[in-house]
Amino acid sequence: MKIKTITTARHDTDNLILRDVPVNSTIVDIPDFGLTIIDTGSPDNSDLKEELEDLGYTPDDFRLVINTHLHVDHIGGNPLFRNARILISRKELDFEVDLARLLKESLDPLAALHSLGRYKEENSSELAQQLINLVNEYPAAAWIGDWNHIGFFEDEPKLPEGMSFLQAPGHSVDSRAVLLKGKTRIAIAAGDALYHRDLWKKDLMSALHYNARQFQHNAEKIAHFPYVIIPGHDHAFDNLTGEYLFDSEIVI
Repeated sequence: MKIKTITTARHDTDNLILRDVPVNSTIVDIPDFGLTIIDTGSPDNSDLKEELEDLGYTPDDFRLVINTHLHVDHIGGNPLFRNARILISRKELDFEVDLARLLKESLDPLAALHSLGRYKEENSSELAQQLINLVNEYPAAAWIGDWNHIGFFEDEPKLPEGMSFLQAPGHSVDSRAVLLKGKTRIAIAAGDALYHRDLWKKDLMSALHYNARQFQHNAEKIAHFPYVIIPGHDHAFDNLTGEYLFDSEIVI
């Protein structure tokens, strides 16, 4: 099993949640199966196709897309993968659709977020407004891809050999990490269940989490995983040696 990571970012947006934020996509080449991509970056981002082309791939080469969660900075490239099955959480989708409807219908969207226990701090009002703008501009249901290709984690879909899911909610309502077990070692594509190697220790992004306490609990568990870790917004690293795995093919 071979793994490559690519990092993309949206620079041409005013939204603080998307602007200049690097997002990892994990490409997994599995013998006797083919190509899988885990998370696809932000919407309207040409970097993804360019990065794939640099590696010798096109979106049509992929058989499977997995979204660790349905925040739009991780699903924005899904519509490009026209030949792939797309696996998501039904619970995540229901939550994101309900949240979008609540914010659109509410006379006071900020109060609606407060009612969900989010963005209560005075200094998080701007971030809350950015989320409202993001949900209105990029609703998750419009970016997950072709509905004929969608499958749900809850239905226990058949996965390629060596691949399994780890439930790690907190950043979102049903975040999943993807375990990749090779012949010699194991890797985990954590998504935003561990968004950065170190920043979770003093979490500066708690206002973005569905449940900050739950996130902290699961992030700590993943941070002690004794093999390769691929965070959602940081470079892959080997947790045994402590070394970052910059721009390298990871063979497991």
